[in-house]
Amino acid sequence: MVSVIVPVYKSEQTLERCVTSLLAQDYEDIEILLIVDGPPDGSGILADKLAQTDARIRVINQTNQGVSKARNHGIREAKGEYIRFLDSDDFVEEHSITPMVERMEKDGSDIVIAGYHHLYFGEKIEKLPPRDGTYIVRGATKELSELYQGGFLNMPWNKLFRREKISQEFPTDRTLGEDLLFNMQYIASSEKVSVIRASVCEYIQDDRGTTLSTKKRDDKIETALHLYQKSREFFEGLGMTEAEDLSFLDTKVITTFLDEVEMTGFAEADRKEKRQMVESYAKATIQFLAKDRPKVIRPDKLDYKIIYFFLKRNMIGMTMLMVSLRTFVVKMVRRGRKG
Repeated sequence: MVSVIVPVYKSEQTLERCVTSLLAQDYEDIEILLIVDGPPDGSGILADKLAQTDARIRVINQTNQGVSKARNHGIREAKGEYIRFLDSDDFVEEHSITPMVERMEKDGSDIVIAGYHHLYFGEKIEKLPPRDGTYIVRGATKELSELYQGGFLNMPWNKLFRREKISQEFPTDRTLGEDLLFNMQYIASSEKVSVIRASVCEYIQDDRGTTLSTKKRDDKIETALHLYQKSREFFEGLGMTEAEDLSFLDTKVITTFLDEVEMTGFAEADRKEKRQMVESYAKATIQFLAKDRPKVIRPDKLDYKIIYFFLKRNMIGMTMLMVSLRTFVVKMVRRGRKG
């Protein structure tokens, strides 16, 4: 049996679609655990109504404690041999679970990692791992580094886990990056990992813009540096020790900073606030480049390369100008697609 854990919070508009997609699975031996995390809306009431329609749905209530504690609660309550996670605003197609279970049982792997469809601004973009295969974890540094760079290790909902292998729960002392930390810990304690080049989830991302508050900004910088350190420990534990092998982690930190800088172009804030944000990421970039050892940074996109050129030199005005130009181009492209 597969236990599907779904945290429920402010999901009145999407929960029914999510649950309906799970009930429509061609793999029927499932239980759906709706972990109602003290929502302020009617999504908890909706969860109870949905549970009345199918015996495979269980509702578990808790006071509002956040998504990580909701998932941990679900892990403790799960009865299935396998664990699957899904967010309440996402949904799955009818063949989502079957190929993952079949692959895990065929290969005797401890975790299956798959692709997904990214639904963003009305576009449906298929994101698939670079290769299909089953690997011994200790010998799969190349394959795991490719998955890391492609973002396939970041989330829990494109994976199938063995319940008995979950020795540590999701970290509850963080609000960012906890999924990656959970996944890396689980993989590090696994023997075999299987990867399938198939989409198993419809991941929906709305455009909420970016926050320019000092606390949120500091949290994101601190989180990026914390994940960098933990990721280095993960890959070094698998045998990657040369600076050149680990250079993708350096690039990941800088691209995280660049993402935030680029998002200032869409933020509803005045120029002063935007400048303060860019200045903080310029400072963080310069400090990161100067620390420990020389960094090998290879941004893969042209806009990253251009903005990075000015950001690392603390040229704030030019950085903001490049961000403004990029924002203009992106908005024009989106209007053209809508037209």
